[in-house]
This record gives sequence, C-alpha cells and structure tokens, in this order.
Amino acid sequence: DDLAKSPHLARIGNSVFHGHCGNDPTCSNFGFYRDRSPTPMMEKSLLYKLVLNGQRGVAVNSSYFEHAYSSKHGKVRIYKVKRVSLKSKLWAADPANRVCDAPGSWYCVGQYPPALQEFINSRRNFKQLEDFNVKRDAASQKYHEEYMRRMGGGAGGRPAESAAAAAAAAAA
Repeated sequence: DDLAKSPHLARIGNSVFHGHCGNDPTCSNFGFYRDRSPTPMMEKSLLYKLVLNGQRGVAVNSSYFEHAYSSKHGKVRIYKVKRVSLKSKLWAADPANRVCDAPGSWYCVGQYPPALQEFINSRRNFKQLEDFNVKRDAASQKYHEEYMRRMGGGAGGRPAESAAAAAAAAAA
C-alpha cells in the first residue's frame, strides 16, 4: 500500500529538495519500526494522516481537508482541499498561466503559482543515479556516496524498534 512505499517516496523527495530528511539521504527516520508503529517523522506526515484518517486514532486536519470518497476496500481515498486562496484559484483559472504544446491544445504541462515559486526554486532537478551520461557536481557525488553507504548497511540505517518496544525490552 501507499504507506509501505512512502519511505521510497521520501527518498525521491529528499533527492530533489535536499534537507527534507536532514542529512540522511536514505530518509531512515521516515518509516515504521519493526513493531509496525510509525516513526515520529512518519506519524507527523500528511500522507500517513490521509491514508489512516479515521483509523487508529489518526485524524487529518479537517479545516484543510475534507474526505470526499473511499473505494470499496479503502485503497483509494480522495480528499477535497479546503481554504484555497481566491488569488490562487484565479491564477490557476487564467489561460495565460497554462503552458501548452500548442495554442488551445489539451496537453498542458502546467506550472506552479507564484506563491510556491521560492520553494520550487530551491529544488535540484532529479537525476537518475545510473545515468552515466550526466556529470555530477561535488555535492551530488557526496550525496550519492552517502546514500550508497547507508543503503549498504552503514551508520544511520532504519530505526530498529519504537521507544515503546525498547522500553518493554529493557523492563523484561
């Protein structure tokens, strides 16, 4: 399910927006302990809250999200985003802000509104690690080396157990 894949999504996000997971390219603090309880970073995430909303005491902020639909087995959940500013709605509705392959085309790749521009400008474009045709800068090379070291079992791997499990083991 989505939560099982989410540590990988965090690693992708961290490779584009460095610092999302601190100095850990493997995002080892974003996941689950062996006892299946979420790490603190996972528990605070929007993805965790949207997937488990209404279960296990998890709730999404209802002033920003409204549950609109769940499929029969709960694999698909759709939420309405609330409180979108009028300025953003007007910007998105303006045809002048669409980037299309031809005038009037149905294929428009879109772009982000000005309110997100500072954040978008902070990204580093994704590069496939196995792309040997792309020259890496020193920062990218260091990031890649640290990623490979940690994925290979070096320091900073996945957390082994939750605080509750560690306390129970210590008390036993």
